Amino acid sequence: MPDFPYINARVRAMRSRLLSPGRLEELLGTPTFDAFLQALAATPYGDDLQEALVRAQGVRAVDEALARNLQRTTRAILSFADGGARVLLETLLLRWDLHNLRVIVRGKHAGRPADEIVAALMPAGNLSETLLKELAGHPDMAALAGTLEAVNHPLAGPLAAGVAAYAQTQDLLALELGLERAYAVWGLARASGRGHDAEVLREVFRTEIDAANVKTALKLALAGPVPEARRVQFYIPGGAIVTDKLFLGLSDSQTQAAAWERLRVHGFPVKDLPGDLVAFERALDYHVVRTLVRYYLGDPLGIDIVVGFLAMKTAEVANLRLIARGKVYGLPREQVRREMLLV
Repeated sequence: MPDFPYINARVRAMRSRLLSPGRLEELLGTPTFDAFLQALAATPYGDDLQEALVRAQGVRAVDEALARNLQRTTRAILSFADGGARVLLETLLLRWDLHNLRVIVRGKHAGRPADEIVAALMPAGNLSETLLKELAGHPDMAALAGTLEAVNHPLAGPLAAGVAAYAQTQDLLALELGLERAYAVWGLARASGRGHDAEVLREVFRTEIDAANVKTALKLALAGPVPEARRVQFYIPGGAIVTDKLFLGLSDSQTQAAAWERLRVHGFPVKDLPGDLVAFERALDYHVVRTLVRYYLGDPLGIDIVVGFLAMKTAEVANLRLIARGKVYGLPREQVRREMLLV
């Protein structure tokens, strides 16, 4: 049995270093970006911020400090584990590799500079910060795929296949969905064992797969009439609620309302059909994060505490990045708060 009681004792100590809601509110209430920097320097992120300010300025320094702190946190948790526990934790951390690869391919698709792509990365997964910066700096997607293959990453093959198709079609959605499908298949296979910890990981993957399928179905419905055979190619199997039949119903504007009601009956956290897709996706991301955070109160002898803590930690980092940008651009406090993941 994986030695999670020892790991969890160390993670609980890390939990005590997360910022309290009151401290986060203080940072949100700072009047200027410089005041925010001073306040952030007095938190557990202070040492990372001081190092980052030697190499960068402004919001770039904040991004670097938060990224470095997050990476050190995940690397520390991995260092507590070996054997079966380490395999499960590496499987859990792959979700951030997927996030980062999506950020990079979106940035390449949009022609964004490397430093802008790097600023949006979350180096909490198995790909190191150094390697992520190298990937972001490649001139094209083919080079990106080649580097990932060189390090034998589990998503290297799917990325190479997706990049080859993208070169012909320029279809970013298909490329992203190929990565998500490969991530789901790989993750569910790695979490296919018996026992509580494997079941928790399967639940995490199923939650994310359902959310991804609903987002994709709504995008397809907005794209106009798309043949059923084409739409089903975007479906990711393995979720807990969204079947292929339900996905097809959601992705067709003619059947979407009825499918939406079935989605709600089956327990998916939705209300009315969204009029604002961006706001809906943000709310759905919020739901996924809150679902994962609740695992912190789960089995004290299992992987639950690590799942919950990592969700809290990444939400905190995302919130601090939002606050930093809000100060730089002079955004109203309430506007920034609405974008935050307050878990």
